[in-house]
Amino acid sequence: MEDSTDEKENKDNLEHDLEDELDSSKLNQNEKTHEDETNDRLETKLQEAYGKQDDLQNKYLRVHADLENIKKRSIKEREEAVQRTRSQIIGDLLPIIDSFKMGLSEASKHENAKTFVEGFSMAMDLMENTLNEYGLYAVESTNKPFDPKVHDAISYEANETVEEGIVINTIREGYKLGDKLLRPASVILSKGKKEEN
Repeated sequence: MEDSTDEKENKDNLEHDLEDELDSSKLNQNEKTHEDETNDRLETKLQEAYGKQDDLQNKYLRVHADLENIKKRSIKEREEAVQRTRSQIIGDLLPIIDSFKMGLSEASKHENAKTFVEGFSMAMDLMENTLNEYGLYAVESTNKPFDPKVHDAISYEANETVEEGIVINTIREGYKLGDKLLRPASVILSKGKKEEN
């Protein structure tokens, strides 16, 4: 009978050990499940944080690009305003330059005005050099083919030596400021040899 009690006790101990192992296994499974859930939550939060970071970085890049575009547009608008003002001021000076040149041309015909002509001629050269530094230059016309982009034909004359369509005389000089035409040159064109009847 002692053997059966021992057997029963062994059996009970064995069952108890098995239950302990089962409980321990369940605990380990619960711990692993809890650990997996925690890892999943952390992974999800990490992915959300990366997503927010990407969104913020994209917004930053867009704002930075917008600011660069605004800066470039502002610089361009400022340069255009300066160029418009410069064009307007220099355009307003062109009739004055014409008057000076006409006056110098007439004064140079009189011998007693020679010293005045030299003085005004030097002042005129100085003014033209200054305006050239700002990009103003005269359109070359005389003895050049007619170009409707820069010439304004006001008359035609027969000419025995110059072929048709060539500028034979410039009445009023044309001017460009950089690439922009401020004023076309008023010119007289050759219409070639005189026709004989």
